[in-house]
Amino acid sequence: MMLGLVTVLCALAVSASDDLYEAEDDVEVMNPLVCNEVSYKEVYDIDELMGLWHTVEIIQHRDEQRFRGVQETDTCPMVHLAKTGSNDLKMLWHEPAGHVEYRFRITDPGNPGFWLSWGPQNGSMLTKPYQQFAGTVQVMKAVQTHMVLTFCSPNQSHYSIILARYNHLSSTEIRGVRNLLGRRGLPQIGVRETCKDSAPLAGPTAVLVLLSALTVVFSRNY
Repeated sequence: MMLGLVTVLCALAVSASDDLYEAEDDVEVMNPLVCNEVSYKEVYDIDELMGLWHTVEIIQHRDEQRFRGVQETDTCPMVHLAKTGSNDLKMLWHEPAGHVEYRFRITDPGNPGFWLSWGPQNGSMLTKPYQQFAGTVQVMKAVQTHMVLTFCSPNQSHYSIILARYNHLSSTEIRGVRNLLGRRGLPQIGVRETCKDSAPLAGPTAVLVLLSALTVVFSRNY
């Protein structure tokens, strides 16, 4: 997902019972030029990662002038993840400018936190200037309330998105995510903070209902 062309582009301490994914600090760091996998031990159920998420922050790792600094936006992009087979996933990204659907494949069933893009993207955003994403996605962290995905396409894009079940995360949780990415060798060149003026949600909204409907339609058509 080339978020640079889209209009909008973990907790420090959680109980062991809340963790869907756990990682050790002694890990290899990611090389942004070749998108190598960061090695660590996963302890989570891939099914627990599916469903609706809010994108609360986008962190750019690629050192380009246009990405530098901190930006804020009221827009709150939504993401829906769904399994379409034992090793296949679909991700629907939705924001006011439109929607895009991505397909991924888990190439190693023993490592369900490492996904490979599979085929071209579909959706209304393709009617605008758009660059297809071809690369990998790695689950860097996942707990019940939030998840971190790192997208990497060699010589094209490299960024992480912080997803939350609701549209808000505490500053402590976000700081924990940034520290985690730093320990894994991912530079934080720029940050896009989203959902800034959104009131905390406690239940479904019209956008969530629409996103669910779009997911059903795309699941039938592709």
